[in-house]
Amino acid sequence: MRKNVRNLLLQGLAAVLLAGGALGAVNATGDQANASTKPGPRTGSHGTHTEPTGFRGVWPVLKTGSRGTDVQTVQHLLAARGHAVKADGVFGKKTAAAVRSFQSRAGLRADGAVGPKTWAKLTALTVRGGDRGHAVKAVQVQLGLKADGVFGKKTAAAVRTFQTKKNLPRTGAVDAKTWNALITGSFAKPVIKGYSLQFSKNWKSPTYSKLSLVRDGKVLKSWRAGSGMGSKDECASGKGWLPSGSYRVQGHFTNRDGDAIDGYAIQLPDKTCRPKAGTKQKPVKRTQLFIHSEMTRYGTQGKDTPGRDDADRWENANDYKSLGCIKLTPTDIKDLFKRLDQARWPKNLTLYVR
Repeated sequence: MRKNVRNLLLQGLAAVLLAGGALGAVNATGDQANASTKPGPRTGSHGTHTEPTGFRGVWPVLKTGSRGTDVQTVQHLLAARGHAVKADGVFGKKTAAAVRSFQSRAGLRADGAVGPKTWAKLTALTVRGGDRGHAVKAVQVQLGLKADGVFGKKTAAAVRTFQTKKNLPRTGAVDAKTWNALITGSFAKPVIKGYSLQFSKNWKSPTYSKLSLVRDGKVLKSWRAGSGMGSKDECASGKGWLPSGSYRVQGHFTNRDGDAIDGYAIQLPDKTCRPKAGTKQKPVKRTQLFIHSEMTRYGTQGKDTPGRDDADRWENANDYKSLGCIKLTPTDIKDLFKRLDQARWPKNLTLYVR
């Protein structure tokens, strides 16, 4: 009797475990369900295997015909995984074949294109001081360093400087989040399809930053631009420059009548800045963000008041400073509007800030 009861209990427990396993398989995502359960290499000259987590940027999409730094990075990362690929920065047939092979091994759809899921798998490793090989070269290429494949003091220092700019932990090691920041911040030409805006910060001279109108990776026109009141603190509300990241354009005006911003203006969504790691500062929500100039609501220049800085009149280079927005001269913002008018103001127009 006791033996029968015990057998029944064991059979019931087995059924519960089997059901739980099946439920887990049903709830898994496509990548999880298809990926190999075997762990990747834990150590080695190419870096330490890590699981991809918490990406913030938008991964570029690369495919046959793409060219540039990001393609070269992919090629180095493929070589680090054992694929015989020449890192020439050209996405040709051999690179596509290597990508398909890597995708098959990683449990992804083998389409030969490098999108977010493939990037996440390729960068699921950490490289640090003392490492050597193609993964180190991939980091050096992104940082604009000599790609000698040796993670020495110069590479570590460059990584820490980059992490500081991106408000990441200043470890000097390239983990999943640092990989993402490196690659999504490079704005390689083949990446973004259609029209987009790109704001490149000048860390030495903020008022000499640059706003570019881009189409299919090609810069159509660039203008000198400023952001903030000279402060490089993205969390300084009302005076810090625009936080890095992407912004979906919400609207545009040629006769805006606001408290501080009039005339030609492009409205951006609110953005929560990320304080530097290790500080006690809390995240700050930045609001009232625009690309604008100094003019009247009619797009004209206001009267010159001697001895006073007129908010509706562009007077000198000091006017590139703003309350946390992006500023252009009146002539330049009208040129930008003219070009976007000709493009019929593309839907989902996005500003990328780095």
